[in-house]
Amino acid sequence: MLGIAKADSAENNNPDGVNVIAPVVCALPGVGEGDPKLCGFDLISVVRGSLLAELIGGSELRERYFCNYEVNEEFRPRLEAAGLVVSAIGPNGEVRAIELREHPFFVATLFQPQLTSKTSGEAHPVIEGLLRAAG
Repeated sequence: MLGIAKADSAENNNPDGVNVIAPVVCALPGVGEGDPKLCGFDLISVVRGSLLAELIGGSELRERYFCNYEVNEEFRPRLEAAGLVVSAIGPNGEVRAIELREHPFFVATLFQPQLTSKTSGEAHPVIEGLLRAAG
């Protein structure tokens, strides 16, 4: 979508890559040694009018993470100009979810809805939304 010929993730450690996905800048508090920088729960703000806001029926979520990489903020303006919508942000304004409005269901999250589903015993609203869209 961005026309970056060598778009990559820092996770691949490709010296020729353009890292649209970069290492997490700020670790969550209380992360254990050897754990990913985003390991545990954190509060996110959901953007009004987004599909994610419609799915959760609100504007805040406490979500679980298990990752070391996030959207490189340097590319955020280009992502938005290309039609991706930032639909959730972290406490410091970091991208935590994106969407494509024209797609029946394109919601990409940095948090992992399946982890919350596993602990709560109920399907996460994002998973339920995907199943409805697929049905």
